[in-house]
Amino acid sequence: MLLVLFTSSAKPQGYTSPNQKIDFPADLKLSTAQQNCQNWAFAAGLEMLLKRHNVALDQTYWVQRLNGDSCLDQLPSIERLKDVMNKEFALDDGRHVRLEAQFVTGAPINIDVVIAGLQHQELSLFLWRGHPYYLTGVTYDMFVRGDGVRQFTVREIRLADTFDKQRATTFQRGRDNVNDIAGILSVLVTEQ
Repeated sequence: MLLVLFTSSAKPQGYTSPNQKIDFPADLKLSTAQQNCQNWAFAAGLEMLLKRHNVALDQTYWVQRLNGDSCLDQLPSIERLKDVMNKEFALDDGRHVRLEAQFVTGAPINIDVVIAGLQHQELSLFLWRGHPYYLTGVTYDMFVRGDGVRQFTVREIRLADTFDKQRATTFQRGRDNVNDIAGILSVLVTEQ
């Protein structure tokens, strides 16, 4: 009797986990602009990003530093923000913190960073069509290769507005133009 064993050295092809979702809690109270201007909407976003790190620098502070109290229908440049923000601050509570604006230009390419940020409840601003939104959730497909490497494809990015009483919106792959995305802004806060 002849016994033949067939073995394969080929690695498994991998698998796809479609429609994975991650979101901030729905009851998260977000800061909104005190004035109906793009620069105030941006400042409200900064206020909220910092509030999550217990840094009390409100939107009035940021508008004054970035635009001198003006109401503008354009966002301040990222270069201007970095000039104003990237330094050490002495807070009213006696703490000293170093702030650093971290900006990734254009549509997010490294999706695992976006997903990890949401998993760690790190809020960021999604600059789209000349307006800042809070990035509050994402739906994605995850492909795990046979060697364990994970690849992500975004289906939808959920956004909350920095203007008061505006409905949430979404950026959807295939419907919306990635060229309309200016980038994603986060803030690194380091205790000194």
